[in-house]
Amino acid sequence: MRGFYLTRTEMGTLLQAIRNQEAPFQILEIALNRSGNSADIYEMSSELPPIFGKLLKIGKEAFGLSINEIVSLGNQLEYASFRSTAVQNWVKRDIKDWIGSPQLGKKYSIEQAAILFIVEDLKNTHDFESIRLLLRYAFNNPADRNDDLIDPLIFYTAYAQLFEAIHSELNPSKKDFTEKARQLTLIFEHLTLSQREDIEKLLISAALSVQGAYYQALSKHYLEEVWK
Repeated sequence: MRGFYLTRTEMGTLLQAIRNQEAPFQILEIALNRSGNSADIYEMSSELPPIFGKLLKIGKEAFGLSINEIVSLGNQLEYASFRSTAVQNWVKRDIKDWIGSPQLGKKYSIEQAAILFIVEDLKNTHDFESIRLLLRYAFNNPADRNDDLIDPLIFYTAYAQLFEAIHSELNPSKKDFTEKARQLTLIFEHLTLSQREDIEKLLISAALSVQGAYYQALSKHYLEEVWK
């Protein structure tokens, strides 16, 4: 649907709803209204990618996502461009040890989907060696979520909030990033001071990667305007 997209904060909220086994009605309605459509979400669901129809019917059971569904969902994000072949390469090679096998039959868990969204954002400014270092530090063993320094979905939502907080500023300073990131990490009471400081830096790095994707999209837009 033309004009329809999800912000990363909305995507984080949507993924949290799925994890809580709740249909994300409100988030989708907000996105529809922003695109200029005030119709009922059920009326418009046929014009959205099929994954949204599935999410609106979510029941009281663990909900997993296939690679194609993750890609379809990810391509509704602003400033993002997912390709199934690329994501397949990530899970089979580039981040195989840090994403793990599908944890819900043949489908990936919400936490695994969040990690793939994180990788998509980080690759704007980082090589895979650097990305693997972040994944290993923050999330550790993909088969055991209990050993995560921070929950992947919480990390994704936190840097989404950081990006959106500074995105409207024309020239955000290092101090702006640091103060906002520090506020976001205050809720992580289980972390040591040193760990919180490390997470602050990782949040800033990830948010700046999203900002890089924004500039790439803006540059492409102006180039395409010339050839219209």
